[in-house]
Amino acid sequence: MSDVAKAAGVSRATASYALRGDPRIAPATADKVLQAAKTLRYTANLSARSLRSGRNGVVAVAIFELDRPYPSEMAAAVSREAARRDMQTIVQQTSNSKDDEISILRHVTNQLCDGTIFSPGNISGKEIRALIGGKPIVLLDDISVEPVFDSVDTPCEDGAQTAVAHLLDIGCRNILIAGAGPQDLNAGNPPIGVRRKRIVGCRRALERAGIPLSAGMMVPLETWDSESARTAAHAIADSGRPVDGVFCMTDTIALGLIRGFADRGIRVPEDVAVIGFDGISEGECFIPSLSTIRTDLDDLARKAMGLLLKRIDDETDDAPVRLTADYELVVRESTRR
Repeated sequence: MSDVAKAAGVSRATASYALRGDPRIAPATADKVLQAAKTLRYTANLSARSLRSGRNGVVAVAIFELDRPYPSEMAAAVSREAARRDMQTIVQQTSNSKDDEISILRHVTNQLCDGTIFSPGNISGKEIRALIGGKPIVLLDDISVEPVFDSVDTPCEDGAQTAVAHLLDIGCRNILIAGAGPQDLNAGNPPIGVRRKRIVGCRRALERAGIPLSAGMMVPLETWDSESARTAAHAIADSGRPVDGVFCMTDTIALGLIRGFADRGIRVPEDVAVIGFDGISEGECFIPSLSTIRTDLDDLARKAMGLLLKRIDDETDDAPVRLTADYELVVRESTRR
């Protein structure tokens, strides 16, 4: 840094501010510093920065899957928000594996990053606390009964209620729920987990219409992927059971279900209306385009980064904060009658 400052003819502090993109530095001065840094092949040393300040400007993002549209779009939104706040991200995939979750928290979070945004699946709050070495962490869709960390949830209950209410509003009465099984009817109080929270929302909408939620309305899937949903659609069609609307736990399930119905000559939305949950970008380009509950991922990212940076900047042990991302009902061709 001192060499860069000398070459640019400025103070070391000015060089430091210029390299961080501080808007208080005049453009001409910033250009001189950047050119000097380029000529000298200067790059910031994260280890040195961390030793000096206790921080390195990097946060970890640990998401269950990166090869599916929704979690990858979520990770991208968090990375954009981190960059907007002059932070960098290391994005990791947990693969819903407890061993991978433990490894990421122990090696990436504890040793390399100022804090972590983490989507837990198989690890308890007590285990997380033991692994992160006191580093700040914000959970996405916390599965704890009694939260011990800040968290940001997807709008499971309200979003699912809105989706099923939409099916009812367009005249559906024989509604199925794809991606849940009879065991999810007992959601608990409070409900734990994304699937059971969404069941609570489904129940609210159905009960307001005088329709009891029953095990017969559930369409369990081996995994939440399009191929399992396609197979389930074949089974629904072959059974001859009456159905005029389906709420799918995710957009990926919805797209697979629509494909499976098409295989059997069932038209969407004329014969069966289908709505998903997430708001993945490919739903807009599908035929028919997919109605969905779109989670506002930019809002989720803002809330998660805001909570994390507050914990990084303020080490007080305040009570955990729980926020929920915004959402909107997006009506497209798959429910448009």
